[in-house]
Amino acid sequence: MRRLSLGIGLALSLWSTLPANAYERPFAWTGLYVGLNAGYSWGRATAEVDVSTVGGPIGSASRSGNVNGGLAGGQIGYNWQSQRWVYGIETDFQWTGQDGDVSACFGTACAKASYELDWFGTLRGRVGYLLEPRSLLYLTGGLAYGHLSADFSASAPPFGAVAISDSSTRAGWVAGGGWEWALSGNWMLRAEYLYMDLGSMQTKLGSTSAQVALVDAVAPRTTTATVHTDFTDQVFRVGVSYKFGESYAPLK
Repeated sequence: MRRLSLGIGLALSLWSTLPANAYERPFAWTGLYVGLNAGYSWGRATAEVDVSTVGGPIGSASRSGNVNGGLAGGQIGYNWQSQRWVYGIETDFQWTGQDGDVSACFGTACAKASYELDWFGTLRGRVGYLLEPRSLLYLTGGLAYGHLSADFSASAPPFGAVAISDSSTRAGWVAGGGWEWALSGNWMLRAEYLYMDLGSMQTKLGSTSAQVALVDAVAPRTTTATVHTDFTDQVFRVGVSYKFGESYAPLK
């Protein structure tokens, strides 16, 4: 009985020296990782059309529309852990199926813009806090860039119709946050939200001319139009990453 009591006491003493989760050692967050992700994105394109003639501006109008779709891509990054804080840098690249239209009519004049976000990428810093040894809550932000394609068409009697395509790679900013969980081995699972602003794309629709009745004569009048497109995006995605190096932090 005395030996049994001593054995139980020794076991309890050893148990008290183990981490809170005795069945698993704390994850070693420091290191290089690569991974894949997929999700959905809710984009917003705001198109402002400025119309002018040789004599000066005629007017402007603005309309917005959704540019939504799925996305998939990959990420690579590096983390540094300091006690319960984790700092890192990450870059990712995404292919998207986002598309949508913006259209409007003003009297007899009508215009339509069809947008596609072909791809985008980010370069971000990350800072997170370990809620538990394997549970990381983090904020992230930095540079965003992406390729936006657009098809424009407009008709305005008596000036006729115009159709043009344009595309541009734009740069802006991104910010967001997420939660990451260290699984067994070197695998990590994450859920992440990002808000992205790719700035503005400018497209000249060209010029059209028509015979316009003036006060005492009929004269040609040339009209030009320019579209300014602002694009923002909200991204939700889940991903899995593999971290190279040690799986567990050293016991202290």
